[in-house]
Amino acid sequence: MVLHEAGHLVAALALGVRIKKIGIQWHKGLFTIREQGTVQQNLLIAMAGPFVNLLLVAFGPWYPVFGLANFCYALANMLPIEGSDGFRIATCWRRIREFAN
Repeated sequence: MVLHEAGHLVAALALGVRIKKIGIQWHKGLFTIREQGTVQQNLLIAMAGPFVNLLLVAFGPWYPVFGLANFCYALANMLPIEGSDGFRIATCWRRIREFAN
């Protein structure tokens, strides 16, 4: 989970979005508060966490449980449930398509 959140942080910093606060809460887990980026920046930042988990799946041949856990975490995070990365990705994608039309 730490590496997943680090993916979001690295993406935000690489895209020039300022991080205001990083913390941990018992009901939220790890969280970040950052400046609002553009829709395209938000899409890439939201995709970065699950992408890190998919990269970590590559360790599956050596650490099968670790690989499976990361696959499941990426898959669950991509579901478009409010508050998830999947929801943020779907929202950004929808807004990009609306602007394109």
